[in-house]
Amino acid sequence: MSNVLTVTCVEDGIFRLNMDDPQTENRLSERLISEFIVALKDLAPEPTLKVLLITGRKDVFCAGATLEVLNKITHGTTDVKDLLLPNHMLSFPVPIIAALEGHAVGGGLVLALYCDMVVAAERGRYGLNFTHMGFTPGMGTTSLLPALVGYSFASEMLLTAKFYKGRELRDRGLFNYVVSAEEVLNVALELAQRMAEKPRHVLELVKDTLALPRRRALQEALSREHLLH
Repeated sequence: MSNVLTVTCVEDGIFRLNMDDPQTENRLSERLISEFIVALKDLAPEPTLKVLLITGRKDVFCAGATLEVLNKITHGTTDVKDLLLPNHMLSFPVPIIAALEGHAVGGGLVLALYCDMVVAAERGRYGLNFTHMGFTPGMGTTSLLPALVGYSFASEMLLTAKFYKGRELRDRGLFNYVVSAEEVLNVALELAQRMAEKPRHVLELVKDTLALPRRRALQEALSREHLLH
């Protein structure tokens, strides 16, 4: 792994993929996206793996795509589908838990929402700021978000580009748990430990079945969003 992405075995059955790039506030650069995908591919066949934790910096989980990546997408100088992580997240064989100790915005929040479970911080700031930056949503957000929070609140989040505190989103369907930043990792680890007690093949079957509708919706959304870009 690079110096911004590290993979560690936390305990039996539980691995952690951590993003820590202070220079970009964990922005989704082309390099980070590529290395993230490679890390997922390398971890997938690990026979001892049952649950993957994805974490970021204490202040910022992920600040979304870099302006360079966004400009390449909108000018058609890069293939947007090659830059997307959702397919790799949804096809990952075992459950993924996102632990958001810090803020997550734009593509950074979408990345977390493609995990199977999300633990967020009460004072963390979360929002989808695509329109504020003059871009249309990507990463399948136009299908993912309404499925999670319903049409009305999805419209509010995407069209206003408002940032919300974690505690404001507690009952909106985005997160499994919203706790203090100090508790985020512990709560995520407790969830992982409960799952790690189960046979891997059972976790694989349930994960694959639950992810199937999201994979289908993602493919439809990508086609529409690609035209919007």
